[in-house]
Amino acid sequence: MQPEVPLHVYRSRAMNTEIEVIWESQALRKSRALEKIADKWFHAVEQRFSRFMPDSELSYLNRQSGSLTLISGAMAEVLSLAEIFHIQTEGMFSPFVYDALHAAGYSQSYDIVKQADAVTSDSSCSGAYSMTLHSGMKAVQLQDGTHLDLGGIVKGWSAEKMADKLRLAYGVRRGLVNAGGDVQVWGGSSAQEPWRIGIASPWHPEEELAMVSLRDGAVATSSSWGRRWNHAKHGVQHHLIDPRTMRPGSSDVIQCSIAGDSLISCEIWAKVVCLFGLERGLALLQTKCPRMEALIVSETGDLHLLRRHPQEKERWETEHIDFIHEKAN
Repeated sequence: MQPEVPLHVYRSRAMNTEIEVIWESQALRKSRALEKIADKWFHAVEQRFSRFMPDSELSYLNRQSGSLTLISGAMAEVLSLAEIFHIQTEGMFSPFVYDALHAAGYSQSYDIVKQADAVTSDSSCSGAYSMTLHSGMKAVQLQDGTHLDLGGIVKGWSAEKMADKLRLAYGVRRGLVNAGGDVQVWGGSSAQEPWRIGIASPWHPEEELAMVSLRDGAVATSSSWGRRWNHAKHGVQHHLIDPRTMRPGSSDVIQCSIAGDSLISCEIWAKVVCLFGLERGLALLQTKCPRMEALIVSETGDLHLLRRHPQEKERWETEHIDFIHEKAN
């Protein structure tokens, strides 16, 4: 039996979050080259999609609201995905929460917002889906006065794309890409062992609520407790905007972790369950996401597990589960 190849770990910070990329070690020169590729990718994504950078492509697009505007291939891809998930989630995923986030006080990066009381914005908020995308000519027209925020999709998209690049373009047989707790993995942590990914407690982020084991796939967590700040007028706010009200959501779910094949899908559905709440969220996962599993924390502190096959080896490790929901066959 051949000895296991050690793992190489690279950490950085971009998109206002911690980035971690792990891969099966290559020759030192190749690993250094892969570090540069990962670093360049995540900073390029931030430069293109950040709503906090005035010179980003997203900021330029928002300033062009109302006009037909040429966009990059990457922007066209993300906006196309946003349209698809808007339909799939019955409108609960929307990229048009920019003005609502500003009205709630999230007008600067979270590191700045959490250190000071947020002030009220005079921006008007509309939940209407207001975009005409011309994919063939790589152009988009936002309805006049509307603005995009793509924070709900870009983190997962960027990590999944980086994983695909390492796996397909550079032949990395096993690896992990972690963008702020949204994780895509492939190949297992070794030939015999899966990757084991910790799920943080919503109340005590330094503590693990559960552990999920995956050889190939993704897991993403969303929580209304993760990014909270005090608003001078409205009190405690959080970053999960309900498109029906254009206010921070107030469902009976405070955290949802989704495990599945695609990190993009997992990231979006974790947010959608937090917004829809337990009953509707579970129903939609059952009917629209047959390959996904979910670990959900309710506002009462109960832990709900939606799993696919009870006969399979347990994927989720936790001290207790209050309610188990089986996937319909």
